[in-house]
Amino acid sequence: MEGVLFMFVLPVTILIGMFLFSEYSKYRRFAGKTAVKEGVEYRNNHHILGVGYYHAPAHRWHLHPWNEYREDRGYYWAGEWHAEPDQRPTTPTMPSAAEIERVNVEWRRADPDKMQLFWGRVDRFGFGGATDRQEGS
Repeated sequence: MEGVLFMFVLPVTILIGMFLFSEYSKYRRFAGKTAVKEGVEYRNNHHILGVGYYHAPAHRWHLHPWNEYREDRGYYWAGEWHAEPDQRPTTPTMPSAAEIERVNVEWRRADPDKMQLFWGRVDRFGFGGATDRQEGS
């Protein structure tokens, strides 16, 4: 009985340990990296994979681009759907420190390596990859 228990517990313990080590390694690899930095102005619709689009007038990242149109909802800007598009000119702005922290946490949680693998394989039908633009492509 002890031998069978040992034969089961040891492999399970090893697998759990490997998984935890993998997650810890990923955490350490991204802990010092940031997608958004303090003191930098970001233009409207600046995109961060796994987070969304920066709405410069609202100083926040949102799921949809500024003025995205959906037939059944209207135009998306400042975090809400509206009947008309926002016609105001936009200039780059700086997000707050709290927003920078929120975006960087979400970006790390989204696992940038997995996103790059996924988007790198998206076929653009002759227009190059989704993430690695090269000169002339």
